[in-house]
Amino acid sequence: MNKWTKKSVALLAISMLIFLTAACGGKETSNSGAGQQGDSAASQDAVLKKIAESKTLDVGLDATFKPFEYKTGDKYEGFDIDLIQAVAKELGADKVNFVDTEFKGLIPGLQAKKFDIIASSMYITDERKQTIDFSDTYFPGGLSIMVKKDNDSIKGLDDLKGKKVSVQIGTKSVKYLEENAKETKLVKVEKNTEMFLELETGKVDAVVTGLPAAKTYVKEKGTMKVLPDTLTEEFYGYGIRKENAEFTKAVNEALKKVKDSGQYDQIVKKWFE
Repeated sequence: MNKWTKKSVALLAISMLIFLTAACGGKETSNSGAGQQGDSAASQDAVLKKIAESKTLDVGLDATFKPFEYKTGDKYEGFDIDLIQAVAKELGADKVNFVDTEFKGLIPGLQAKKFDIIASSMYITDERKQTIDFSDTYFPGGLSIMVKKDNDSIKGLDDLKGKKVSVQIGTKSVKYLEENAKETKLVKVEKNTEMFLELETGKVDAVVTGLPAAKTYVKEKGTMKVLPDTLTEEFYGYGIRKENAEFTKAVNEALKKVKDSGQYDQIVKKWFE
């Protein structure tokens, strides 16, 4: 092999080495770019994207549950109303649209995308978790028994045996009594207000509902009382579609900011103290 042949072979080898190095480098760069695009696409939560574009949060609720959510004329008021508006602001929403829905229709409505989130004094339960996700808890509750002020015969769960008890359809009260007080005669109603009216007019012997709402109603009317021992310990949370995990995370972060800023304590004081 002559001098020029050796030189040509060497140059060819160097050229091939440079080509292969460049090709491998280009492949890695391409893959890296694809990964970044995939991560970016995965972060595009539909609800967060909608909020960014419209500056609006659509909230499902059953506005019949003082002091959490109710209507005075056309105006929505209550603890849940004030709190979700503060959370919405942290999420970047300047406007909150409330979609008034019967309680039993809230989860189906959420799944049908009639609204983005449920903010309606909904207890976090394992059964509901099978269908939807929940935010971190934002308020403690618990089921309680409410009776007329002069009723001394009902002192606890055992005394509900054979009695007529009003409960709202779709709430934890229904399942709890069906499992723990099977001989109770349940009177199921659509609205929270109907439930209280059933007791007030003497059509039922007792009501089982959330403790904060029961205390508020008793305070307003003065003709009923809440038994001192609660039946359960429960916690309220925001209902969110399972597909919107990134939105759930954002809601939890927004809720924390509201609490850290002192706004949460102010809202609690306004409605419960």
